[in-house]
Amino acid sequence: MSTEQRILEAALKIFASEGYTGATTRRIAEEANVAEVTLFRKFQSKENLLREVLIQNRTAFSALDTLFLIEKNADLETDLRILGKNIIKVMKDKKNDGKRRMLMFMLFEEGRRRPEVAEILSSFIQMNIRRLSEYFELQIKNGKMRNINPRSAAITFVSYFVYTSLLRGVVGDSFLGENDEEIERFIDIFTKGILKVED
Repeated sequence: MSTEQRILEAALKIFASEGYTGATTRRIAEEANVAEVTLFRKFQSKENLLREVLIQNRTAFSALDTLFLIEKNADLETDLRILGKNIIKVMKDKKNDGKRRMLMFMLFEEGRRRPEVAEILSSFIQMNIRRLSEYFELQIKNGKMRNINPRSAAITFVSYFVYTSLLRGVVGDSFLGENDEEIERFIDIFTKGILKVED
């Protein structure tokens, strides 16, 4: 493993466990078994290091990529089901599952207090919301969705999966049930709504 990769792995671990404020460059350097000056030579600042950690772990924040490889005439419910499963799969990656969840907790918490962290988190969230909004706009144009605000729909969809992933990290799977069943229930509610259709 390269020096840069060791620093990034150490930074993920320390940011996840200590938060942005609590994670010192000295502690990250110690964890990576490098001199602190090496860390600064490679990344210049703690903010740059956090940005690189997010880029390296972008699969946890950009599971939407697979959605945009689909055919334009594919079934909307199937697409959303696949997307939901992909988001959960990425979030349950056994190797980095706990670290990624803790990193997400840290980003949301620290983002409230530190504008530089909020800016980094915001750019990743906006990228996913924008891409899913574009997908929903296409579905509206193709007559597969009613005319709704695509951005609001994208925020709702992404929020559900981010929140339930974080919730599973806190209370475990028993509260929410099996992933596949939960995805089916959510997709049903998301695509059909909650109002009873009169015969």
